[in-house]
Amino acid sequence: MELELVIFDMDGVIFDSEKVYYHANKLAAEKLKMDYSLDYYKQFIGAGTEPMKEQMIKDYGNDRTLIEDFLKLSSQYVHPLVERGELLVKPGFIALTDYLRAKEIPYVVASSNYRSEIEFFLDHTPVDKHGFKEIISAEDVHETKPAPEIFLTAFKKGGAKDKNKALVIEDSDNGILAANRANLPVIMVPDVIEPTPTQEKQTLAILDDLNAVRSFITTH
Repeated sequence: MELELVIFDMDGVIFDSEKVYYHANKLAAEKLKMDYSLDYYKQFIGAGTEPMKEQMIKDYGNDRTLIEDFLKLSSQYVHPLVERGELLVKPGFIALTDYLRAKEIPYVVASSNYRSEIEFFLDHTPVDKHGFKEIISAEDVHETKPAPEIFLTAFKKGGAKDKNKALVIEDSDNGILAANRANLPVIMVPDVIEPTPTQEKQTLAILDDLNAVRSFITTH
């Protein structure tokens, strides 16, 4: 592929962070005696905290205080889990970014997470945050995924001129929808959510890991 820019989602693509988030959510739910399951959690992957908060308020009897306590507790649990070494870099990320740097192809991260969390994760893992040309977070846009704004912002700040020479790497339905709405090519690397026939039509490819993405780039 002739590339001018690669745009990485963070959670589930760069980091195996969904397991950390779910672990933190589960701990908070247990403390607050809330029913909470992995299947329920999956619907919020890639969407950001605010949409999750508003939906949970509706689902849990319009109890805003309960959900605010849940999110606060969850957030308090995340950092200790990361500091304990539970946040793992996804297979192939280091090799892929080494390849991109060698080919002088810029890459950015575009995440619905808060910038402080992105920075914290980058600071507590082997990932070189200085390798990213830009870091685009939820604070940089008005609407997070599945709205296209975060990827349009990443494309603009990444300096690419041709959308057909950019590539988004995503793991979630919300992220794929956002890339489609931004008219940017996207590859899915599934994490927690299994791909669907619809996503096969919405993506260039569905690949097992980032090593496979590197092979795809070099052979297409």
